[in-house]
Amino acid sequence: MKAIDGSLVLITGGSSGIGLAIAQQLFAQGASVVILARNQQRLDTAREQIEQQRLNSAQKLGALSADVTDEPALRQALTQLKADYGLPDLIINCAGVARPGYAETLEPQIFHWTMDINYFGTVNVCQILLPDLIARGSGHIVNFSSLAGVIGVFGYTAYSGSKFAVRGYSEALRSEMKPKGILVSVVYPPDTDTPQLAWEDQFKPFETRVIAGSDHPLPADKVAADVIKAIRKDKINIIPGGEAKLLFFAATRLGGGIFPIMDMLVRGAMKKKAAYENQKKATDEYR
Repeated sequence: MKAIDGSLVLITGGSSGIGLAIAQQLFAQGASVVILARNQQRLDTAREQIEQQRLNSAQKLGALSADVTDEPALRQALTQLKADYGLPDLIINCAGVARPGYAETLEPQIFHWTMDINYFGTVNVCQILLPDLIARGSGHIVNFSSLAGVIGVFGYTAYSGSKFAVRGYSEALRSEMKPKGILVSVVYPPDTDTPQLAWEDQFKPFETRVIAGSDHPLPADKVAADVIKAIRKDKINIIPGGEAKLLFFAATRLGGGIFPIMDMLVRGAMKKKAAYENQKKATDEYR
């Protein structure tokens, strides 16, 4: 079991959602934590919340403002990180966005924006820190993909594409880094109750909502706890939640056999959408 207390952890996207929950729990367990995000006001608020979990006076707590898509600014921030706190033992790339919608209605810039943050943001952090990690001969990188990076999700073409990319990059990176003493893990969280999920909900296609059914998002604290538990065990694939594990298993074991199941779910959702629209039309005409 890997020790967390006394280690230095960098968390991108650490000012809210899963990243903040992980930061709070790791700090409560004795780790030193540095969070990185774009919004300084949110960083300040998050730092105050994390500080409340302090376990001992030796712990370091930092907050760096930088955009993971801006490589020069990010490099400057990470140089400051190394100067002020040292080279992280654990790097958790949690920064991410999602903007669902029907593929044909999404502007090209949505795809670029999503890929820039979710994929290239992850790559930028890793590529900047890798030379130092390799020179030291140790470290653990944890990159956030998604269940949508294992199964293409209706209405999430931009997001799924970016998260499949994170998965591919991380698996290839793991093969290269393991002989050099650096572990690379990938997290595949399901829907999680975060401000990001609340924001994107307004854009979800009708069919996406139907396919999700009565599934309830996992609390961010639960996802964070599962992630930390898996990190302690040096797990390569980290899948928070029991239902998510079943979906991950089905997608990775069935391969192309998952498509008929997904097609059936989509057909059912489309029928419900048609019935809903017909009922709405009839109601509007009656009025």
